Amino acid sequence: MHDKPHHLHSLKPDFEKLTDGMLINDVSRLFDARVRCETERAGFPQGYRRIVFHLSHNEKLTQNELVKLTHMKAPSISVQLSKMEQEKLITRTADENDLRKSYISLTDKGRECEKFFISKCKETEEVMFEDFTEDELKIMKDYLKRITYNLLQDMEERK
Repeated sequence: MHDKPHHLHSLKPDFEKLTDGMLINDVSRLFDARVRCETERAGFPQGYRRIVFHLSHNEKLTQNELVKLTHMKAPSISVQLSKMEQEKLITRTADENDLRKSYISLTDKGRECEKFFISKCKETEEVMFEDFTEDELKIMKDYLKRITYNLLQDMEERK
């Protein structure tokens, strides 16, 4: 008999075959999966987290802006926003100049939700960065900023 089933061994990534970009992507997906699990356990669907994140960085956004920022489909955003409005996490206000357009903002309760999501991100970061020194974290952050800048620069040049 084997100590571990064969299929469990295949769940570990073969780090030698992963490119650096693939490894960064895997870390991002694992981070997102852990935070999603923790927030869903508390009763918040995944879409809430994305919407709250973008609304917390902008005073108000239109539904179309949220579609672009969250990369969610318009019908999904619409359903999530309706639920969030019922739960008093967001408010909608009509544009004074164009009544067909409305702006979505976080309520105080929505800002509390944002704090909860941030706490789950910080808990996940504690797990991720266990045994890292301050210097290692600083260097890694500098590298990630440079990677982000390079990718944004490339995307801008391709427009």
